[in-house]
Amino acid sequence: MASKYGKTPAQILLKYNVQRGLVVIPKSTNESRLRQNIELFDFMIVDEDMDLLAGLNENIRVCDFSFFKGINKHPEFPW
Repeated sequence: MASKYGKTPAQILLKYNVQRGLVVIPKSTNESRLRQNIELFDFMIVDEDMDLLAGLNENIRVCDFSFFKGINKHPEFPW
């Protein structure tokens, strides 16, 4: 998909979330990647590609906050 849009994979994922209306706060100290992170507003991902990306959901969390003692008993877990 990155090749199709002429963007990096990271730009595709950032755009996917921005296009879904989510606030994205990318982090980098690399000047080149900082520039890439802002270059999201000159393209749109078509609906069929948005659906394809949404279909990749494995319903897992990368960070589940289990390292906080008792978090799994919090009334808003999982949020």
